[in-house]
Amino acid sequence: MRRSCLLFILASMASAVGFASPVPVLSVATIDASGEKVVLTDQVYADERITRRFERGTTLLYQSQVKATREGFVAEVSAGHPTQLGTVSVERGALVAKDAQRKLLWTEVLKAPLCLPELTAEFVRAHWSDLRPGAPAVACVVPIIKAKKVAPVKFVRLPDAENGTRRVELLPGSFGMRFFLSPTTLTFSADGARLLGQSGQFETTKDPAGSPSYLKGVGVVTVSREA
Repeated sequence: MRRSCLLFILASMASAVGFASPVPVLSVATIDASGEKVVLTDQVYADERITRRFERGTTLLYQSQVKATREGFVAEVSAGHPTQLGTVSVERGALVAKDAQRKLLWTEVLKAPLCLPELTAEFVRAHWSDLRPGAPAVACVVPIIKAKKVAPVKFVRLPDAENGTRRVELLPGSFGMRFFLSPTTLTFSADGARLLGQSGQFETTKDPAGSPSYLKGVGVVTVSREA
């Protein structure tokens, strides 16, 4: 069984940012969603923990955490729409998903790498040599708590922008996934080391108290970290 790609990504990220200091490495993006401003903040800590927050003014839309373990990782969504709340853990390629009350939802042995929004930049960087214009898509799966399953997505390389930045598109990997994911373009620095922007869909919903429709907009990274 192929070992989860996330272990490699987390280890590479820890080395890249130099986890010798307890001060978290920060990344900040400002998202324009139909005229509303949403701020996305990532913090990377010395204990190989990543926290992510989406905030609209003083309203917390979404909060998640990814933590590396000896044989995998644990990802938890602790704030957001009720359908999103829960925990996903992977150990040696075996996935266990639980709801917000720690009730078991499902388990399965992964047949493809698991990719998470918090680690999109790291996942793309790890597969940078495979992401060439015209090359086959790089496939992976994402967990969908409300659907009680993982679902296929794929990354494809787009032609470079005129300013030399590189673009990668995140797409649904199946017909059914089109109902959950809209095509999303990610813009990277020329060497692929830094995520500079995201246009399309984000993992938070528009309103935790409303319908579970996802936030769509244009995000510009104002403070970036190396992937």
